[in-house]
Formats: sequence, structure tokens, C-alpha cells
Amino acid sequence: MRLLLICLLLVNAANSFAQEEGPGSWEFSGYLETYYSFDFNRPDNHRRPHFLYNFNRHNEFSVNLALVKASYTEGTIRGSLALMAGTYAQYNLAEEPTWAQYLNEASIGVRLLENLWLDVGIMPSHIGFESWIGTVGWHLNRSLMAENSPYFLTGARLSYDWKEHTQFILWVSNGWQNVQRTQNSQGVGLGLGINHSPIKGMVINYANYLGNESTIILREMRFFNNFYIQHELPSWGYTLGFDYGVQQVVLAPKAQWWGLTASLKKTVLEKYTAAIRTEYYSDPRAIILDEPFKLSGHSINLDVPLNDKLIWRVEGRQFLAEQGRFSLRDGSFSRNNFALTSSLALSF
Repeated sequence: MRLLLICLLLVNAANSFAQEEGPGSWEFSGYLETYYSFDFNRPDNHRRPHFLYNFNRHNEFSVNLALVKASYTEGTIRGSLALMAGTYAQYNLAEEPTWAQYLNEASIGVRLLENLWLDVGIMPSHIGFESWIGTVGWHLNRSLMAENSPYFLTGARLSYDWKEHTQFILWVSNGWQNVQRTQNSQGVGLGLGINHSPIKGMVINYANYLGNESTIILREMRFFNNFYIQHELPSWGYTLGFDYGVQQVVLAPKAQWWGLTASLKKTVLEKYTAAIRTEYYSDPRAIILDEPFKLSGHSINLDVPLNDKLIWRVEGRQFLAEQGRFSLRDGSFSRNNFALTSSLALSF
């Protein structure tokens, strides 16, 4: 109820500001994503596998993300505030204080030079090609790589646009997807991003993260790398993505994890879009996941635009683990997990 009142106040403010004339420019938007997912392993607690943070409730109608956003730009300053609710916020920010779980974005920026901006606050991560806004991606569900790397960072970000087609990003953050630092954590996270568009419709991106993830005196440095290439043509497109991370472990050898994803999408019958994806994720030392996992995954989905603001999506997705990791209702474990998910997403 509190969040609903806040959202209503923000929408009311949006209407008021939109009617006023001033030197600055306001932009207001919203996003609502509802869904139903059925996991054929039928978990009793209605929770899909723990490494999923989107569309992760089984056999119930739910809201993945409800979002309202206001942005302001005036000359050399800019700012954004976005409030959210839904199961994405519930699970992805479960360890944050209550006040932070409602914040999707909150940042203020200053232009230092012609193409150089400094922004401070909670902002989208520079890592990966998928975000919390589902309809900008080709698949209903996010990839394993996206679910297990930062969607957002909190800190200071320098961004520089060079020759229109290349952007450089430098981050200093509170750590690996934290609003507040974890207890006893003193290190900062550093990140570099390079985004290049050599031709129309193609993006080549490299991003990394370096930080001490230890909460004790001894260091546990993490170095993470993400690379992807995405090429979108009028009627079809492809994406290739690769993650690789290495981390120090106290009194043990360094741990490594990596992920790979490949997608194809195709326009069918003029207005519909079909997409397939195959992926693999290996975290044998449980650095990112809750327990050691080696997973492969496959999915296929169909997007049906109902109008220019509303889209219906349906997806079938299967995971296959090297060992029996997925719990069944009889107390046994299976190597397989399959789910069907359907969503309605409204952008306004």
C-alpha cells in the first residue's frame, strides 16, 4: 500500500510538471509485467530454481516488475528516479534494507565536458545485454549469465561518447550489485565498459568488474569479464555472449566460473517474433550460485504484439544439470527442470 501511494504521488507529480513550462525537460514512463509460470517439477514452496530472479514463482499469477520512472535534463545536469515492485525486486534485492527494495534507479548527473558525464547513485549496470525491462530483450526469461551478474550498481559512473559509435564507461561502486555494503565489507568495486557499434544494428561490448568480495581481513579479489556481440537485422538477428570470472578463495586455490549464451530471433508472419536460445553455465566452486552447479539450458519463445504498448509472450525453457539438483515433490532429485511461462507486458 505504501508503494502504491508513492507511485500515485509520482504519477501526479508527472502530470503537474508536464503541464508547466520551464527550462528543463521532463520525461515520465512506466512498465508493468505480469506473468504465470508452471514448473513441471511442481515445487511445494512455489519457488522456481534459486538461480532465477525473474519469473520465478510457480503455479501462481504474479507481477514480475511494476515500474514508474521520472527523468529530468537541463543543460549540464540530469537526474532519474524510478520506483518498483514485483517478484524481481523481492528476490533480487532480498538482502537490501526495506527502503532500498523499492528503488530501481536514483541518480544525479553532471556534464563535465562536451561528451563526458559523471553520474552518482543507483544505475543500470554496464554488464551484459539484458536488463530488468523484459521487452527490450529477445526472450521472456533472462539468460543464466544475466541472472547471475549485476543488473545494477551503486556508485559513481563516468561515461564518454567518442565519435558517435563508441562509448567508454568507468565505474566505482559499492561492490557487486549492492545498494548498501555488506557487513564488514570495506573494498570498492571498479568496472570498465567499452561499447562499439561498427555498423547499423550491431553492438560489440566488453565489460569487467574488479573488487574485493571478502568480509574478513584477508582479501578475496574478484575479476569478472563479460563480452557480447549482438547484430539485429530487419527480420532476424543473433547474439553471442560470454562470461568469465576468477576469484581468490581464502586458504584454497583460486575459483573460476564461466557462462556462454547464443540466441537467434526471426520475424514470422510479419508481426510476430520467435527466438531460440542455448546456454551453458559452470560454477563448480559455488562462487556465484548457492551450490556447485554445471547447467545447460534451452528455450524457445514467441512474442505477440497486441498493440504498440502491449505485448504477450510465451516461452518454454529447460535446464539440464550434470547431477540431480532439482528437487521433486517425492523428496527425490532430478537432473531436468522444464517450465512454461506466459507474460503480458505494458509500456507507457
